[in-house]
Amino acid sequence: MNRRRYVAACLGALVTIGGALSDSIGTAHAENAFYDELRAARVLMAQGHLPAAKNHFARLDSIAGGLPSTTYGLAQIAARHGDRAEALRRLRAYAAMGLSQAVERDSSFAALYGDSAFVELARRLQANGRPIAAATIEVVLKDSSLLAEDLAYDARSRTFYVSSIHRGKIVAVDSTGAARDFIPAGSERGWGVYGLAIDPARGLLWGSLAATPTVLTYVAADSGRTAIAAWDLATGARRTFVELPPDGSRHLLGDISLAPDGTLYATESIGGGLYELRPGATALDTLAASGTFASPQMPLVVEPGRRLWIADYPRGIVEFDLRRRAVRPVAKPKALALSGVDGMALGSGGVVVIQNGTRPARVLHLKTAGARRSIVSGRVLEQGSELLGEPNHGIVAGGMLYLIGNSGWDRVNGNDVLETPEGATSPMILRIPLPE
Repeated sequence: MNRRRYVAACLGALVTIGGALSDSIGTAHAENAFYDELRAARVLMAQGHLPAAKNHFARLDSIAGGLPSTTYGLAQIAARHGDRAEALRRLRAYAAMGLSQAVERDSSFAALYGDSAFVELARRLQANGRPIAAATIEVVLKDSSLLAEDLAYDARSRTFYVSSIHRGKIVAVDSTGAARDFIPAGSERGWGVYGLAIDPARGLLWGSLAATPTVLTYVAADSGRTAIAAWDLATGARRTFVELPPDGSRHLLGDISLAPDGTLYATESIGGGLYELRPGATALDTLAASGTFASPQMPLVVEPGRRLWIADYPRGIVEFDLRRRAVRPVAKPKALALSGVDGMALGSGGVVVIQNGTRPARVLHLKTAGARRSIVSGRVLEQGSELLGEPNHGIVAGGMLYLIGNSGWDRVNGNDVLETPEGATSPMILRIPLPE
């Protein structure tokens, strides 16, 4: 499975009685108690030891400061044990997170189907999925087989760059909306292009590359190989290529970001590591070994040289101390659900996050405090709309969030292959006004 659909499946398995998470989540470091609890909880759930699983779910929830999957799982366990009050309390907490869930079709709650309080909660959870639509279309990319992943913007030339995993190319879109191939399909070893980042000071466009079955020209012999590349913005010529040394395990350098000094940070969405590439370096430096995170997505530079925020897909947003090379939770309100975050960007005095691992998919603006050391609140800007579809990444420019809508990830099947039926919706660049 591709990384996003894979982790979404893991989230579902985590809260399903008798379900088990795939071993691909990886082995966490001993100091990261969250993943120790995660492993224990899913094993106990698979074995049917619900009281013990409940204890681990409760600790997971405490560590994460409120987690949708554990909140819902605790509601399921309470209902199975006939604890009506606890089941309803947990479901209310889940509803307060603004997420939707078809509890009326979940057999865990069969004993509550005729309960008036439960019926009212089911209505509320359904209502949470109603669309909020503020986005408008900047440009339609007119190729439903792109599998568009990331977006970068060069303010000098007023050009958007869009990465394509399936086609293995980068599309440039100018200020008139005209599109052209900046990096032609298949030119980068036949690998898919994932993350993007602009370095205007050095005239470079950075990208992450990987060989996966989702790529049209995938070669099985390259499976698990992944690298960082940079191209000249003026000519498209490749200036840098740094591969993560193959070790026989699955790796995928997915999302990247740049610090002002040109240092690049890359997360390993399959493998769970964090890497750094300093200007002029010919090899990646390991900041956090594989297994430190479950499925890290966007690394956001919140304090250059000191701190990153990492969107760890099943857990939420954590902070990485670059000097101590240590992970800590980012404090947030318990009712603010931040698992399933893919993209992040600084903007409007806070942080914008794009969630495609929640129901509904949504875009939030987070108000932060203490030099972005904690999150005070979250405001939904868009959710569950037709234009949004399954969103990906975005960038902030001129008081607007520009992001990829209808990326195509919902059409990647269980074999990690993109399906493009006739009439499939093309990806598009959307714009959403940010709060002042």
